[in-house]
Amino acid sequence: MRLSAASIRLALTIIPRLLRISVALSLLAIIPHTPQLAAQTRPQSAPESCAKFGSEYQDAGSDILTMQAYRSAVAGLLQLEDFKQLDCIADSIRSNKSRFPGGFWQLRSFYRGVAEIQGHATEEDWRARIERLQKWTTTNPNSITARVAFAEAYINFAWHARGNGMGDTVTDSGWKLFAQRIDQARNTLDDASSLPIRCPEWYSAMLLVARAQGWEIEKATALQKQATVFAPDYYYNYRSLAVYMLPKWEGQDGDASRFAEESANRVGGTQGDILYFQIATGIVCACDEPEFTRMSWSRLQKGYEALEKQYGSSVAMLNLVALMATKNGDSVAADAAFKRIGDNFDIEEWVSQDFFNQMKTWASQFAPLEARSRTIKQEAAANALSPTGPQYQTKVEQALAKILQECTKGADDRSQFDVMLQVGADGIAKDAWMPHPTGVGNCVLKNVYDSNVKKEALFTPPPHADYWIKLALDPGVSLATK
Repeated sequence: MRLSAASIRLALTIIPRLLRISVALSLLAIIPHTPQLAAQTRPQSAPESCAKFGSEYQDAGSDILTMQAYRSAVAGLLQLEDFKQLDCIADSIRSNKSRFPGGFWQLRSFYRGVAEIQGHATEEDWRARIERLQKWTTTNPNSITARVAFAEAYINFAWHARGNGMGDTVTDSGWKLFAQRIDQARNTLDDASSLPIRCPEWYSAMLLVARAQGWEIEKATALQKQATVFAPDYYYNYRSLAVYMLPKWEGQDGDASRFAEESANRVGGTQGDILYFQIATGIVCACDEPEFTRMSWSRLQKGYEALEKQYGSSVAMLNLVALMATKNGDSVAADAAFKRIGDNFDIEEWVSQDFFNQMKTWASQFAPLEARSRTIKQEAAANALSPTGPQYQTKVEQALAKILQECTKGADDRSQFDVMLQVGADGIAKDAWMPHPTGVGNCVLKNVYDSNVKKEALFTPPPHADYWIKLALDPGVSLATK
């Protein structure tokens, strides 16, 4: 089942070829200075106020609100130009690898707080933000945090100039500003590569530059590999490259899902399953993105279960699980997630509350039916594996042979179909349904239902009462010969 919805994100899919840098450039030219990145030195222990920063927001009601409050608090410190405190906080959460419930890195929220502007920011808003970040880098020229924040703000500033429309709607001046600001971000990151402290978000920022400048996939992949060596557990860098591998950017169908699988397999075990889920959080969207449906839904579920066990439950992550389940047509998993979410929907994932409510209603209506269907299929599978299962199935098929033959006469569609059939202790059909109805199948079911009304025993008594059996019927093959 494929679901689709209008998504703002689809507007950000076209980067013109004129921004693609020459394929003749070498990897070292595309990823300047990274081989010379200085070895990381661990900062001194942060003051207690830095280490505990953000703890007061843990009772906000949900981790979505917690992370929003955290970002706002960080933005407030920047507004006050408390650069010393900002560096202290970033050094603490970077060295401690601090996380929110669900495994979200506090470092990521920190950078979002200083490099993004919530709401409808104006040009003046952005220039004021850029000015403060510039002052931070001047006040503390050795701060890796200030440089990365400045670069990411300039990347966001570039997209502000470009706008959210398709590529052919962007003005020449918009493209010019976009390119200039991305260049500024890249130059800032290049300069930061020689600082004594390194940061995993540096790679995330440079991967955003790669996407904006249209780097070749091979060159962006080389950068991501460096990020993995430095910070293998900072999953945002995996996720960023996977997004870049989507066909709407620089990849082909199957590239992103294959990258997720290969990356997870290299890690292996439970941590590999967690990484698989984390990469998928960047691919899934409330839009018509077919790449996500190429990912293994069973492995994604397994990955989330392991993630929650390791980092605790998260309403934000549950929103992603619910969205993934709806994209896979799994009403049971979706309903379970929606029940845990309640009204705490994440607008960043669902785009609109209407879409969230629509999917929530769908899940609640279909989950009971799907749950019953799964139970029936499990019973039928167990019966088929029992010692008497194969023999009884043959008897049922032979009993249906004449009905199938009559229903096939004159039928244009003679495709195979499955039937789930329940037989009572007396051999009378009690229930039957088809997962995927066909014309011949509907005819067979009508005859089965008529026999039930007439209390006719079409079949011999089953091994036990209320016996479920799965039949794979082929109108082109005679059941009487079995």
